[in-house]
Amino acid sequence: MKRFLEFIAPGLLALSLLACLVLGFGMQHFKTKAQVATSELKQLQDSVAAQKRTATAELERLTAERNAAQARLDQLYQQQEKTDAQAVQEIARLTGELQQRPVRVRIVSQPAASGAGGCRSAGEQAASTDSGAADAAEAYGLLPAANSARLAGVIQEIETLNAAYASCRSQLLHP
Repeated sequence: MKRFLEFIAPGLLALSLLACLVLGFGMQHFKTKAQVATSELKQLQDSVAAQKRTATAELERLTAERNAAQARLDQLYQQQEKTDAQAVQEIARLTGELQQRPVRVRIVSQPAASGAGGCRSAGEQAASTDSGAADAAEAYGLLPAANSARLAGVIQEIETLNAAYASCRSQLLHP
């Protein structure tokens, strides 16, 4: 058995040496690959960091632009609210005055229409366009309270609509 071990020992030693060499070369190979991968990872991390800095700067710039635009819009909104509030107050004031004041109307009598369908006869002249100049039968009177109230309401609606249009007109024509 001693002879057998003496015969096998150099082979085992050579095999062990060969295994150590293979293992050493393998370790060196994997170490080189790990260094290359680490280097590539470092480059990618640096690239990501640079992109992050660029993106952060761009985000800050765009945020500042947005904030400035929002501040301008807020200022315009506040100005428009003040203008609209003044218009509403003026409409309310004028409506109050109109409700307290009786509405005078002029009553002009019209000659009765003759002929079929209310047409004038062939020789009749057209009514004068000069109001009251040739018509001596006109009179003045007060509009009934219910009609005055309705007229005041309609005028208030018209003024409110006109103020709303004037408020929006500049924005529609000059975007």
